[in-house]
Amino acid sequence: MSGFIAFCYEIEQKRVLYASGKQVSRAVMGKFFNTKNTHYNRFGWVVWGLAAAFYFSDYLARVAPTVMHQFIQQDFGLSEAGFGVLTASFYIPYILMQIPVGLTVDRLSIRGILTVMSLVTALGCCVFGLSDSLVTASIGRMLVGFSAAFAFVCALRLATSWFPPVMLGLLAGFTQALGMLGAAAGDAPVSFLVSMVGWRKSMLVIAFLFIALAALLYQFIQDRPSHKRIEMHKLPHISILNSLKIVLSSRQTWINAFYAGFLFGPTAIIGELIGPAYLQYGRGLSEHAAAFATGLIFMGWAISGPVSGWVSDRLGKRKPVMIFSALCGIVLSSLIVFYPHMDRNMAYILLFAFGITNTGVAIAYAVATELHKEYVVGTSIAFTNMVSIFVGASLQPVVGQLLNHFAGERSFDVRTLTLTDFQSAFILLPISSLIALILALLVKETNCKPAYN
Repeated sequence: MSGFIAFCYEIEQKRVLYASGKQVSRAVMGKFFNTKNTHYNRFGWVVWGLAAAFYFSDYLARVAPTVMHQFIQQDFGLSEAGFGVLTASFYIPYILMQIPVGLTVDRLSIRGILTVMSLVTALGCCVFGLSDSLVTASIGRMLVGFSAAFAFVCALRLATSWFPPVMLGLLAGFTQALGMLGAAAGDAPVSFLVSMVGWRKSMLVIAFLFIALAALLYQFIQDRPSHKRIEMHKLPHISILNSLKIVLSSRQTWINAFYAGFLFGPTAIIGELIGPAYLQYGRGLSEHAAAFATGLIFMGWAISGPVSGWVSDRLGKRKPVMIFSALCGIVLSSLIVFYPHMDRNMAYILLFAFGITNTGVAIAYAVATELHKEYVVGTSIAFTNMVSIFVGASLQPVVGQLLNHFAGERSFDVRTLTLTDFQSAFILLPISSLIALILALLVKETNCKPAYN
């Protein structure tokens, strides 16, 4: 990845100076790219990389229960609706905290925030792994959700502080990509770990990783380069209510956020809820093949996220990538649900292709950074993240209820569900992508120009 980052770094530097005949003053980019600031260049990648690593790890903890589905269901005697509620408990604090998170990262030290939240995630994993009831397990999931609320917003906020605006699409894609790699690690690798030590000890291993990460975050994170600290003192200080008013009164903020949510919806259902179970019991794949196939969604995101961000930056446009992503979502989600006689290889192809083309979500986050002035950028990112996750989280229990409705008593044992049961509930996938397409057509083009530039 370091080689690819260096390549994109060089391309972006040249593009801003020469591409499309647009002459941009060397002084604008020189402030960041000249040799005098080489330390900032390198250390900026370290700072952003550690914050993105926290996002990666939180995503791993977030999706880990999908490969523990059968064992958790047996331990707690859950139906599919009950399991949907357990997984969705992560999103209750995650969603409710997004606006407070945005306001917080615009005002307090991100270094302290990320260090504490990494420790909170470790605690949540321990509570979940040691739980003896559904209530205790849900509390553990809620602790993880509370801390995870800070992950993506902090990483992208640091990107706006350490890198020039022309790299925001690329960095939004990279950040989202690392999150998706975390999700992929939460599928097949965690599946193997669970098979070796059980789901409870697996959660304790994950908790230890977060304790180690907290030490690294405390040691290396800096909120912004020294010259930016002086500039930040010149920004206007506005109240929390005014920050909210600026962000929430923008119609485009709402349209862009709901686009991200409905585009993300199928991933929330397949990737974070019931994908492995669907492929194993509905399509006949083996346990590990089903987990690997689901992980391919996130691997596709990881590859395409930075590329789509770079393409969008290169085009100087956001909407074409967003529209293309939604169109592909409609086609591919329909095939994932209704393709006849899906074997292992076809599952791999379809899920990987879906992940590759679903990265319009990352572009929506780049748009969120471009809609408002710098002193409310954190709030804008957080609001977009809140709405997008709210939509995905809302669809999860709906799918669980539909499975309960169509499967009846069989919904208490995922192994007895049929392909028809899954397909009846999964009709929501292409519908969600269709809504995203409509919203993409309504998004106003920012031309990759931040309001604060």
